[in-house]
Formats: sequence, C-alpha cells, structure tokens
Amino acid sequence: MSLPPGEGERSFRALVGAQFFGAFNDNLFKQLIALLAAATLFPGEDKQGVAFAVFALPFVLFSGIAGDLSEKFSKRSIIWRMKVAEIVIMLGAIWALQAANWQLMLAVLFVMGSQSAIFGPSKYGVIPELVRPNRLVAANSTIAMTTFLAALFGGALAGPLLDHFGPAAETPRMWLPGIFCVGFAVIGTVFARYMHRVPPLQPDLVLPRQPLGNLPATIGRLRREKGLFRLVLLYSLFWFDSAVINQAINAMGRPGYLELPPGNKTKLSILLALISVGIITGSLLARFLARRFPLSTLVMGGGTLMVGCQAALLAIGTVFVGGDVAYSYAAVVLVVTGIAGAVFVVPLQSYLQDGPAPGMRGQTFAVNNFMNFLFMFLGGVFWIFAGDGLGPALGQIVGGSLMLAFLWANRAAVRSMRIGEGA
Repeated sequence: MSLPPGEGERSFRALVGAQFFGAFNDNLFKQLIALLAAATLFPGEDKQGVAFAVFALPFVLFSGIAGDLSEKFSKRSIIWRMKVAEIVIMLGAIWALQAANWQLMLAVLFVMGSQSAIFGPSKYGVIPELVRPNRLVAANSTIAMTTFLAALFGGALAGPLLDHFGPAAETPRMWLPGIFCVGFAVIGTVFARYMHRVPPLQPDLVLPRQPLGNLPATIGRLRREKGLFRLVLLYSLFWFDSAVINQAINAMGRPGYLELPPGNKTKLSILLALISVGIITGSLLARFLARRFPLSTLVMGGGTLMVGCQAALLAIGTVFVGGDVAYSYAAVVLVVTGIAGAVFVVPLQSYLQDGPAPGMRGQTFAVNNFMNFLFMFLGGVFWIFAGDGLGPALGQIVGGSLMLAFLWANRAAVRSMRIGEGA
C-alpha cells in the first residue's frame, strides 16, 4: 500500500465508482449493438458475431502491452486518461447510433474495447496500492461484484432504450441511447478524478515491441503443466459457451422461436438479466456446496447440468413456439443454466487462483486472462459462420457440447484439483 490509509480507502471507493460505470457502459453499448445486429439492421440476418468478435479482439491484442503500461506509468494516470477517452468514444457512439451506420458502430465498439483492455490491468493492479493487505480479499470481492452488477444492469438497460428510442419506436431517436452512454462515462470520470495519484512501480521498464509482449513464451511454459493448462482451456471454453449463449438469447426473439415483436427488446434483456440472477445465486450456492463436496464434483456436475439446460432450450422453436408459455419456459431454463454455470465455474476459477505453485500463479493469471478473451472472440467468430445456419437453439447447444466434451475428456485433470496444496 503506497498511500496513507484514509487516502487509500477514499481512492478505492472512487475506483469502485469509476470501474462500475465503465463496465456498465461497455455492456450497455455492446448490447445495444448486439440487439440491433440480431435483426433490426439486417432483416433476416444475424450479425451479432461480428460485434462480439470486434469487441473482444482488442483484449486479445492489447492485454499484454496494457499490463506493461500499468507498471511503467502511474496506474491512476492511466485510469484517469482512459475515463476521459471513454467520454470521447461515447460521443462517437451518438453519431454511430443516429446514423445507423454499421461500420461506424463497429469502429466505436473496437475503440471502446481497446480503452477497456488498457483500463483493466491498472484497475486490478492499483488495488494493492490503495488498501491494506488485510483488506485485499474484500476489496477484490467488491470490485468483482460491482463489475458483475454493472454488466447485469448495463445489458438489461439496452432493451428498454431501444424499445423507447430505437427504429421500431413511434418516434425513433437513436441518438438518445448515445446520450445515456456519454452521461455514464462522465459520471465514471468524475469518480476517477477523486483517486489520489500513485507512483509508477517500474518507470524504467522497456516496453516490448510486440503487443503480446512475453505472453507467447509464458503460454509455452504453462503448456508443460499439462493438467493445469487443460483446466485453463476448460475455463476458457466456458467463456466461449457464454458468448454463444448471449448471442443465442438475443436471436431468440425472431419468428419460429419466441416470436417477440420488433419493438419488444425489453423481454430479451430480461432473459439476459435472469441468467445473470442465476449466476449470482449459483455463486452463493457454490460457496455452500464447496464445504461439503470435492471441487471436482461441483465442476463435473455443474458443467454437465449447464449443458443439459442448454439442450432443454432446443424445445424453443420445436415444442414451444411464441407465446407466454414459450417465454416462461425459456426464463426458467436460463435461470437454472446460470445457477449450474456458476457451480461449474466458481470452483474452477478458485483453483486457477490458488492451485498453481506460487511461482506459476502470475503466469497462470496472465495466460488465463488472454485465453478467456481469445475464446470469447472465437465465440463471436463461431456465430458469424453458424448463427444464421443453425439458429439460436441449435447454435447454443453446439457451443455447450464442445465444452462438455472437453470437460469429460479431461476429467482426470478435474479430479486432481485441490485448493491449498499448490499444483
């Protein structure tokens, strides 16, 4: 901790506010574009995969260099500059939305993803410089929970904004959702202004010429730990499947499935919110179950149940087509999907934080973070090529089946998971 306790705690509260509104904005704008791409801008086509891939690509390209920047320069300075940049980017979002220009929307989405990729390492890295060591776990928990809630609320707001101001509204005013994005960016920047400056930790660090930095070599070292690397891949496949599910939900409103009217994007946002509620519930349940069952039991059982729920979604468009019954069925299945997904992923995430030997933990975190975004990018690429052909119900079960097959093929690595013993 490099600040006096009082200043550090105040700066941490400012950080929480800054990152909350940043995550809120990311998910709001991304979901606005995804809903427009699912049907509105391209009747009969689903272009969500392009949007998901474009947003995830900067995290793949710039995560390595962003970590080095956070060491060479003051993390507070990077946070402040990225928040100011967010305001400028969201001003561009107003133009892109009002013009309904797909290429411009993608450009804004890519720049926004780049801003978030640079912001991320400083956001997490500054925490030990602001809070006392005995507050570190609680501080990380606060950041994680508020980030998740921001993603939940930001994604949920997109549907109502499009219903009231989008192309299907009585008086379309697509610039207004952009105004909301600018407003949230300004609020987040005000919070960042109240963070105290912290000194750079490695001002003499030489930045690598390649954006990925030392990541390829780190991946090579981790691959020698075969069981550990397979668990990293399993965790990343969860994020691939999650990206596919998100896109499938956005596409469920089309004819032949839930058959929602064009001006009712709110119902799709509610479905996304429900799966998030399931994840929150499942995260709490996983903490309870972890005291009574081995981690491997939770991972194997949770992953299998999650994909089983995805299989149950095949009834949408076959057994249930349109109407309240189909929507209610989808809502219940998605809540259970979220619960099962959390029971699967929380123990796996905990092991990847604690299980590796101390000398491998930092490398494991770096590789895991990179692989997660790479697989989310691949989830977008998958939807580009398969979304229209397979449809939302069949498309999402293909994503789940890949994760389930890998889970059972590597059950020996899962069964070796122990916390508190190192890898």
